[in-house]
Amino acid sequence: MKWFNRDWIKKNLKMLIIGLVVSFGFLAVIVISFGINDDAMLLDATQGMVYAKDVSLNTKIPGRIATVFVEEGQEVKAGDPIVEISSEELVAKESQLLALVEQAKAGVGASEAVLEMANGNYTLAQARIEQATAGVEASKSQRDMAKAVNDKASNGARSQQVAQAESAFTLWQSTYNRAVILYDGGAISLQKLEEIQTQMVVSEQTLAMAREGAREEDKDAAFAQLSMAESGIVASEALLSQAIEGANIALAQVNQAQAGLLASQGKLEQAIAGLQEVQVYLKDTVITAPMDGIVTTINSDEGELVSTGTSIGTVSNLDKCWVNVNLDEDKLNGLKEGQSVDVKLLAFEGQTFTGTVVTINKLPDFAIKKATNDNGNFDIISFGVKIELENYEETLRPGMTAIIDFNLGSEKDVDEKL
Repeated sequence: MKWFNRDWIKKNLKMLIIGLVVSFGFLAVIVISFGINDDAMLLDATQGMVYAKDVSLNTKIPGRIATVFVEEGQEVKAGDPIVEISSEELVAKESQLLALVEQAKAGVGASEAVLEMANGNYTLAQARIEQATAGVEASKSQRDMAKAVNDKASNGARSQQVAQAESAFTLWQSTYNRAVILYDGGAISLQKLEEIQTQMVVSEQTLAMAREGAREEDKDAAFAQLSMAESGIVASEALLSQAIEGANIALAQVNQAQAGLLASQGKLEQAIAGLQEVQVYLKDTVITAPMDGIVTTINSDEGELVSTGTSIGTVSNLDKCWVNVNLDEDKLNGLKEGQSVDVKLLAFEGQTFTGTVVTINKLPDFAIKKATNDNGNFDIISFGVKIELENYEETLRPGMTAIIDFNLGSEKDVDEKL
């Protein structure tokens, strides 16, 4: 026959065998499924699936897997390394940022030194202002004194001083006239007469000076002192202006130095933040076990490129497993939390496990439309039930098919708890 070709069969023998194996496997699954459903129907049982606490290990950073520290089935403790991602680029970035941090620290130190110097200059400028202000006040005092001397020299003595000098001269003149009479009569000595005469002459000269005022040379000297004092005020005020201007410049330098320091501190904070971010990433290059358990899957090999969020593997805690089922409301009668039920697993033929009902949902999960001949036109509501299984020997695995017979369960545990 044309359709029968031995060469074609030889070339495709492997594909034919695989196809037959897949077909038989598919038939086996169908048969087993029918068997499960039949058992469930015969026992009035419910089918569920075994679950365990699984944590997926994901990478936060992209890269190439450098090392895989564990194998599937290996027990691990929380914090044990599972996989390490290559981190050459992050190490280089860390070194770069460390240098930037040191550079920024040096910048902050230099800015602080500049600010300290500017503050010192400003303090010195304020001291110069105080000194110049004191100089202005001293110059004004000298000017006032020189002006008083000049006014006195220019205007002569006051009328009161002239009157006083006239009274003194009149007194000594009268005294001298009486003394002459006394001397002629031999009542006083010549020496006493001469002393009185001398006092009269002095009082006469004093009166003449009071009437004439200061001499021209004294007036010139007083005017020169006043001019010098006024020049001193101008010079002192100029020094004060220079001191104030210097203080303003020093204050501007202080403000500039403060701004420079803030900028340097900002660069340092930015560099430190970048360094901390890279160090966090470096820490994340080693993916560790999040809990005690067993490595159930490893999805990547050494040298493989992974992207952010890629699942590297799974760690499972198999100490306690549970089965989730959706139980129709017509089967909830008599079922209580804490009740024991029998659980059978396809993976362990002929073996029965004991489970405990730990949760019966308060709200329904979904509705199932039953056949009309079973319940008329009403829907049957389903409630989620969680059954906990002790897995002492860690023989149970997530994903196993479980058959729960609620009718065979014992209420002994419930009675004891109640």
